[in-house]
Parts: sequence; C-alpha cells; structure tokens
Amino acid sequence: MDSAETRLNTAARELVRDEDGRVIGVAVDGDGGRRLLGARRGVLVAAGGFERSGELRHRWQQMPTAEWSSSHPDTGSGDAVRMFEDVGAQLDLLDQSWWCPATLFPNGHAAFTLGFRSGFIVDGTGRRFANELLPYDQMGRRMRARMADGAGDEFWLVFDDAEAGGFPAICIPAPEPDQLREAGLWHTAGSVGELAAATGLDPAALQESLERFNGFAERGRDADFARGEDPYGRFFLGASTAEQCLRPVGGDRLHAVRLVLGDLGTKGGAVIDANGAVLDTEGRSIPGLYAAGNSSASVSGEAYPGPGVPLGSGMTMAFRAVADMAGEPLPIAP
Repeated sequence: MDSAETRLNTAARELVRDEDGRVIGVAVDGDGGRRLLGARRGVLVAAGGFERSGELRHRWQQMPTAEWSSSHPDTGSGDAVRMFEDVGAQLDLLDQSWWCPATLFPNGHAAFTLGFRSGFIVDGTGRRFANELLPYDQMGRRMRARMADGAGDEFWLVFDDAEAGGFPAICIPAPEPDQLREAGLWHTAGSVGELAAATGLDPAALQESLERFNGFAERGRDADFARGEDPYGRFFLGASTAEQCLRPVGGDRLHAVRLVLGDLGTKGGAVIDANGAVLDTEGRSIPGLYAAGNSSASVSGEAYPGPGVPLGSGMTMAFRAVADMAGEPLPIAP
C-alpha cells in the first residue's frame, strides 16, 4: 500500500495524549533512538498479548513460566497491556488464555499438542481427570483447574507400543524420544510400578487409573469422562463410535511423556466497544485509542468457539476500528 509504512525493529513504549486526553500518537524506540509517531485520526494497538512475559503471566494467571506458550518467543511481550494501564484503560480477561495441552521439550519450551490417538493422561496425583479428546481449549481448562486444585503442573501421557513406541498425538515439532528420555521427559518401563518410580507418580493411583481406563476400553464406554462420545474427539481418530476411541493400554512396555498447560496466546487486554474503541475504567471511550486481537479482551469472552476465532475476531475488529477512525463507522446488526 502506498499510504502505509512498515517500521521494523521498532518497539512501542508509550501512548501519547494531548491536554484533553486524546491519544495523538505513540512513542517508539528504534534504530535511531526514541521518537514520536503522530496520529491524526487514532492509534490502533494490535500488538499481541502478554504470553511471553513471565512477570505478567505469574501476576495475572499464576503460571510458573512463560516458556510453555506456543506463540513466537519474540512476540507477546505485554507492552500493549502496560501502555493501556498507563492511560487508565479498562482491562479484562487477564486470567484467560487460548489454552491447550503442550508437550514439554528439553529446552524448556512446549509445543501445542492435540489429537491423542491412544493412551490416557494423568495429573500429578497419577489420576485421570478429563476426556483426552476434548477440544484443546477445553482440555487446557481442565488442566488449569487441576493446577488450581493443588495437583501440581506435571501431567503425563501414558501409552504403550501400539504405534511402535511412537508418540500417539499431533505435535509439531514431533518429540524425539531419545532427546526427551535424556531430559527425563519421556520414560519407558516394563511395568506400572517402574513407570511410577520414573515419573514420581503414586504407583497405586497410576495402577488404578490404568485398570479403570482398560475396563472402560473393554466395555466400549468411558463412564468417567465420555471419551469418544463427541464428534470432535472422534474426528482425529477417524472413528465413528466411542468404542473405537477406547483402546486398552498394556503390553511389554509402557511410556509416559511429560505434558504441561500450554497456550496459543493470552486473551486478556483492553475492553473495547463494537467499533474497537478502548474504554476507560468508567466505561467511556478513550478518544483516539483502539485495540484489536490479543491486545484486547477477547470478544468471545472466556469461550473458544472454534479454530480461527482469535485471528478472525482480530481482523474484524481492526477493520471496524479503521472504519471508525476514517469517520465511516460500520453499522451494527440488530
């Protein structure tokens, strides 16, 4: 676009207001030092969330680290929400993220994981706590609830050699067994007792979880968590019945791979109106200031209606914000 200019290596630091409180620009740090970028019509902040800020994740979400997010490590610094705080913006959903299960890697990072084809997941007590085939955000919320209940932040996927010892889930990059074993994140054993000793799980609880899961598999129905009874869960296995989603875990070798609560980004930030204008703590719009994407409190609230919602809602609200800045606000459907 002839009317647009992209500035790389430029970090926004402060929203600039005039004497009437209108946002008229942003102070940035770049290769030439700090400078002011003025804005005649308004400033639209679409700078991501705070998923990569360990301090903010601990402050608002009680997460032990920011390294388990699957977002890019150079984004989501939290600069946007800090700038909003400085101008008195109303903030919401700061305890929320686009949650998901994630596989922990030796470098301390974690990768989004879904589509568990076999095995079962236990928390730090050695017990199953959810339907492993739930939509990833819902499974992440079950993991978060267990953490809040004091079960710890360790989760383990327990499975057998049904896939020749391979990892029975979708994870990119794919876990490399030898690397994870060396880091203590993938254990292989000949019995439940040995696996419990390697993972630090309670052997009696793990044995009970295995036997109960296998009993459900033999009967073709998960009486605890209804695994496979939802079309979403069956999709990843190419299954048409719940029975096809329940396979006993056994054989000569058992495996346990460390999982953690991951996310695809945070979803809390500035509260906006239907045109993307940022509201202050009294519910009034801050003149000249707009937000979209993960810099704003998600328009979907605590829910994750489906894949694409973060991007789709961000694009929609950014479009509405620009139209409002241009003096051509889009209509709101009744």
